[in-house]
This record gives sequence, structure tokens and C-alpha cells, in this order.
Amino acid sequence: MQSYHIYFIRHGMTASNLEGRFVGKTDLPLCPEGIAGLAGLMEKGEYPNVGLVYTSPLLRCVQTAHLLYPQMDLISLPQLQEFDFGEFENKSLEELKEDSRFLTFMEQKMKSPAPGGTEGMDQFERRVLEGFEILLKDMMKKQIFSAAVVTHGGVIMTLLGGCGLPRTNPSYWSCQPGEGYGILLNLAVWSNAGSFEIGGKIPYQGEAQPEAQYHFVDPDYIRSLDQKMGGKHS
Repeated sequence: MQSYHIYFIRHGMTASNLEGRFVGKTDLPLCPEGIAGLAGLMEKGEYPNVGLVYTSPLLRCVQTAHLLYPQMDLISLPQLQEFDFGEFENKSLEELKEDSRFLTFMEQKMKSPAPGGTEGMDQFERRVLEGFEILLKDMMKKQIFSAAVVTHGGVIMTLLGGCGLPRTNPSYWSCQPGEGYGILLNLAVWSNAGSFEIGGKIPYQGEAQPEAQYHFVDPDYIRSLDQKMGGKHS
């Protein structure tokens, strides 16, 4: 029964991250502190070895992927870009706290596009899921069973909160720059329930590899799904 290990990693820090600004589609590079932060994470921990590396096309993700996986070619997926904050891009909460449009935008949980933006949260979630499905089909086609995905915090929270086991609020899966989570996707479970298991944080230290922490899906349940589907995932 085929399974895929996929590791979601948030990009390193940018100057706007340091300043607490909303950064979505704005294409910013890593700042010196961000590069140093990634170097520190690589020194203290270990990023998993993978067969493919996918990235958001935005520069901060591409730079992060090159630093973490310097010997690997990158596969760009535009569907895995961050949310479009429109006119709120690159502004801080302090700058926006008196803007009635921003207050309404947040009260409505970003369901409608920000002024000047291109998508609301529902459209963003659909786009991200589409990108993930493209990624998975590419892995299946190439017969590669492990991959890293260097993307944005909003993308990671959306996918893990919407599809991950255990079920919890997307904000639970918030992660710091350069950090992320591993998932284990079993094709039978994904095909039937649209779910995958979430493992530990990465980068990991020593023996504490994320795949050692998967335990949410009952193996008997997986076997029963596989039998119903004619064993085609075995």
C-alpha cells in the first residue's frame, strides 16, 4: 500500500516579517537575519532527505529551497503562493488598526478579497488544494515517494488544518521561518477521506524524525479501504 512522505517548510525570514507586516503576494527576498536563521537551523537540526523539492515561485521560498537543498532542482508551483492581501500588503497592524476596511476584512475572516486583492479565503483554499493535488500527481507519475515543499505559513496552515489528522484549527499549525511539519499520505485514505497524517516538526534533531510520530490512522482501517478498492494501492 503506497504512502508518500511530504515535508512542508516555511520560507526564511524577510525584512517585512521582522517588522511585523502583512506579506502575501509581495515578492521579497530573504533578509540577512533570515539567511542566518536558516543556517542556525541547519546547524542544530536536520532537514529530511527527499527525492523532489517543490516551491512557491516567490523569491523568499526559492532562496530558502536553494539554501536547504542546494544540490536539487526546484519545481515551481504557482498555486502554492501566499494569500493576496491587496492594499494591505506590506503594512503593519499598527498602520491598519484604524482602517475600517481592514477591520471588516478581519471580522469577516477574510472571506471576501481585500481591497485591490484577487481572492477571498475560500478561493485561496481551493487554489492551495489544487496545487497540492498537482504536486501529488507529479510525485505519483515520477514514482518519487518523498518531497519537500518550501512555501508560506498560510499555505501550510490551510493544508494541514483542512486535510490533516489530527483535526484541529489551522492556526495550530503555525510555524516559524524555516520550520514546518512532515505528513504521511496514504493513497487509500487520501482517495476516500481526503486526509493525511501529520507527524512531528522539522527540522528534526537526532532520532526524533517526524515519520516516527504517525499514529492517527488505524492500520485496519487502511487495509479495509484497500480491500474495497480492489487492492490497487498495495
